[in-house]
Amino acid sequence: MSKECRLLEYVRVLMRVMLVSERTSAEHQHVIKFNALDFHMLGMLREASSLRASAMADMLGVAPTTASSVIARLVKRGYIARTQSEEDRRAYDLTLTEQGRKIAEAIHRQDIQNMGVFLSALSEGDQETFLSLMDQVVARVAALEDGATSG
Repeated sequence: MSKECRLLEYVRVLMRVMLVSERTSAEHQHVIKFNALDFHMLGMLREASSLRASAMADMLGVAPTTASSVIARLVKRGYIARTQSEEDRRAYDLTLTEQGRKIAEAIHRQDIQNMGVFLSALSEGDQETFLSLMDQVVARVAALEDGATSG
C-alpha cells in the first residue's frame, strides 16, 4: 500500500472517530444530530465573534448556496442569529446564540478530548515530533491553498 493510501486511511479513521455518527442514538451524542458542516460552522463562530456568510463559505471551501443552507438550518434550530451589519446595511452578521455557544463549547470540549486520546498513543517526545511534523504539513497545505486562491 502506498504512503498516500496509508495516510488516507489514517485520516478516514480519525475523522470517523471525531464526527458524530448519524447511527448513534441522541443520548450518546450528547447533542442533537449535526453534519460536519454544522460542526465546522459552529466552531468558526465560536472562534470569531461574528462572521458573514460569504466569509464562512470561503473558509469552508463550499459554494455560497451550500453555506446558506447550513446557516438557515442553524438559524432555524436557534443556534445562530442573523443581524443586519452596522457597517454595511446590505449585509448580515452571523453570531452564536446562547444555545449555539453551549453546543459549540460542547463540541470543542469533545474535540479536545479526542485529540488527547489520539496523542496518548505517543510518548511525550513523539508527540512533540508529531506536532512539529504536522506544523510542516499544515504550512505546506496552507501555502498551496493560498496560491490556488490568489492565482
